[in-house]
Amino acid sequence: MKKLSFFSLLLCIILLFTGCDKDSDDPVLPDTATYRVDYSQSGDYEKFIKIITIGGGDFKVRGTTEAMPPVLFDGNLSGASYSYEADNVRELTIHAANEFSAVEDGPASMQMRFVIYKNGKQIDVKSFNYNEASGEKNEYLHYKASE
Repeated sequence: MKKLSFFSLLLCIILLFTGCDKDSDDPVLPDTATYRVDYSQSGDYEKFIKIITIGGGDFKVRGTTEAMPPVLFDGNLSGASYSYEADNVRELTIHAANEFSAVEDGPASMQMRFVIYKNGKQIDVKSFNYNEASGEKNEYLHYKASE
């Protein structure tokens, strides 16, 4: 009986230490992928009102642990380029709304460009062009990990 208690205790200790291994990666969920979204804008982009959402995962600024804001608005889009990444994404959705600002003077034009990576491989490039006469435009991009 003493041997059985000793082996039970030893087994519990081994399971405790192997179950708490901090070096192991998070499990990969089935039908998911790691997605990276590179966004760039050029031209007179400061004269346009832009709203972008990237959904489907816990996106972070690439190379950091800084969480991506839930909605990217003009204040979050003052630079020329951004890169976001998330693991375990089943479906990636991107919605971009753009309109020329009524308080700005024309002529003006800009380009939005999205480069999409799935598991480290580039899978798509989408560019959208706008000018002061474009009116409000909405762009939708959708990707499934299983496809």
